[in-house]
Amino acid sequence: MKNLLVFITLSFMTFNLSSAQEVRKISKSDLSEILNNPTHKLHVINFWASWCGPCVSELPEFQQVVNNSDSSKVDFLFISLDFPSEADKKLLPFLKKSGYNFNVALITDIDYNSWIEMVDPNWQGNIPSTLFYNNPEKLHYFISEPINKERLTSTIDSLLTK
Repeated sequence: MKNLLVFITLSFMTFNLSSAQEVRKISKSDLSEILNNPTHKLHVINFWASWCGPCVSELPEFQQVVNNSDSSKVDFLFISLDFPSEADKKLLPFLKKSGYNFNVALITDIDYNSWIEMVDPNWQGNIPSTLFYNNPEKLHYFISEPINKERLTSTIDSLLTK
């Protein structure tokens, strides 16, 4: 009986851990590698934060587009600009509560001016912002404002046909 109780407890703990949203911490050099991805997919990176109202408002529509996209053609990454020191207290609980299952990374270099030009030379650092790129096709398109589902879908569709 004791072994059964231990098994059930461990199984429950494993289930809770595996169902939790994972967040990969990335540095400026990691971001550079991401931005230089050589694959022929369309890459979509959304820069956001859990404390940003417009960012949080667009995430449910992004989730719908992620769910309905062909992962062999489009790759999504959501890079959080939440403060790394508050990730456990704010970011992870926000993601868990919201139930998002998209790929999330947290940038650990909070000197934004040292890396925002890598994303787009004209970006002033405002969020939400979304980068669309395909390096082999020399495709780079940047939107530095909130995006609704229709605009996101039409942008992806038009960039996939180029």
